[in-house]
Order: sequence, then C-alpha cells, then structure tokens
Amino acid sequence: MYIRIKRRQFGQLILASTTTTMLLNLVKNKALAQDARSLVGVRLSARKNKQDNKISTDVENTTPAVTLVNLDLTTGNEKLTTEIPPIIVDNQDTKSETSKKALYIETTRITGFTTLLDGTLVMVTVTTNQKGNFSKLIFTRHKSFKKPKSKKISGFRKSNNTIEGVLGIQDDKIIGIASYNNGRPPFYLVLIDPKNGKVTSGDQLNLPELPSNIRFNNLALSPDGKFYATILGSEGRVTLVKLDPSKKALITGRILISTVAELTHNRKYLASDLLSLTFSPSGQLTALANLNPKENNSVFAVDIKSGKMTLLSKVSVDKIAFAS
Repeated sequence: MYIRIKRRQFGQLILASTTTTMLLNLVKNKALAQDARSLVGVRLSARKNKQDNKISTDVENTTPAVTLVNLDLTTGNEKLTTEIPPIIVDNQDTKSETSKKALYIETTRITGFTTLLDGTLVMVTVTTNQKGNFSKLIFTRHKSFKKPKSKKISGFRKSNNTIEGVLGIQDDKIIGIASYNNGRPPFYLVLIDPKNGKVTSGDQLNLPELPSNIRFNNLALSPDGKFYATILGSEGRVTLVKLDPSKKALITGRILISTVAELTHNRKYLASDLLSLTFSPSGQLTALANLNPKENNSVFAVDIKSGKMTLLSKVSVDKIAFAS
C-alpha cells in the first residue's frame, strides 16, 4: 500500500525535517560551546629555573612543575596557560611506603587529573628513582590566585605502589586506582583522603576487587551517578566498562563491573589504552588518547552505546578534566 503525498505536504515535511536538524545542531553546538569553556589540560612543565632545580632535589617531598592549560575543545588551541612550580608537600613527616630499587629508570609522570565538587582541580604525579616510587597530590583552584597545595600519598598495601588514576566524587572523596607494579597490573581501588593523602580501602563504597590480569584505568563519573572506566586485557582491545552502584554482587555486596562496548576509531579497535576519560558539563563522555606516537594527543567524543570515538581536536597535554 502506498501513501500519496502532495507536493505542498512534501515541502512541509522537508521544512520540518530541516528545522528539526537545525535545532538539534543548535543544541549540540550550544552544549559544545559550554564544554569548550571548561576543558582543562595538564602537562609537565619543560621550563625549569635554578630555584626549581634546587627545590626538586627532594623528590619525596616535592612535586614536579606542571602547567595547566585552558583548551578550545573545537580547535585544540591553548587559550590560557598557568605554570605551577614545584611545591613542597605539607605532610613531610608522613612516611612513604617505598624501598630502594636495584633496577629503575628515573621518570616523572602525571597519572591522574580530576575535579572536586567545590571546583578544586586535583592532579597526581608519580616520580620514580633509586629510592622508590613517590605519588603526590597537587590541589589548585581554576583561575584562582590562591597558592596551590600538595600532599604525599601514603598508606599503600605494599612498598612502591603508585596511584595511576583519580576521580573526585561527592563529599570531596577521591577514588584512586592503585598499581602494584608502576602502572601495570594488578590494580586495586582505594579511597584517598584529600586532607592527609592517606590511602584507605574502598570497602566504604563497596568498590569491586579488580581481576589481576587486566589494566584498569580512566575512571569517570556520569551525571546519572554511574562510573565508567577502561580495561585492557590480553587480547589487546580497549573496552569501556560500567560500574553501577545500584548493581552489586549477591555474596560480596561489591559493585559489579559490566562491559559496555569496545572502543573504536575509524572502524578500528584501539591498540593502546586511553590517557584520560571524563564527562563534560553537558554529559558527553570525552577521552584523551594517542593513536599515533608520532603525533600529539587527541581529544575525542565517545559514543557510550557503540564505543565509537569521534576526533574533536589535537592537544599538547597529558590529562584532561572539565572544570566547574
């Protein structure tokens, strides 16, 4: 059976369809513009002066210099940069769970970046040398003249464990992803007290025990209260997973981890893990990744249902987060 549509009716349908598309694009562009104003990146600072070098010799009690960057989400241009020089931690008397290494490579990494509900930006840096691994928190306010603060992280299960990711949640709690092996499996989830940098068990939030043979990273909190993250197993594919606080194991009472989708770009599976994962103010899941080691990192919009990643811009930062 065919339905006859008059030319005038057909024109009205086309006009209605065009108007709907324009409205959808307008809403999308408005949300994108809102997101663009609040996207912040962080990277290690290349520039050092004599005073910086003098302070940074005390690796256990001093953070590396970092740079905050306000990014244009659509172009990747840097609108504003803020240098944060090395900071001496305010809990120097706290003992770190470290031990000397026979084999090591001196490195400094930014392993976490998140925002607390009060607008505080939180970064995690990990420095490795012969004395061990040192994880530290850096706290600063977005576009604020207040002096940043820092704390060393302690309370790990074993010596030389590191924090490889953080997520700010309600009541200014911080969930941390801890590694036994300097960023390699196995991992475990913890709570970090921002007041003293102390690591405690994730039992308070019924956080799940993580499989010992996977890389677990990039924890993000969606507007509906669900957690998302990435896992990378032996098959070499990056998978988006979900942790729904309302769904718990019957025996342990811990939050269950469920598979959402394998991440792809241009119909190809990702060969390496993401660098960052975060939700924008409009609820768009946004990722930072490097798909080509010869190029800069890139920001992508992620379709939660399909795992498809759409390129937004290239940037020169190591982690991203959306500022309040």
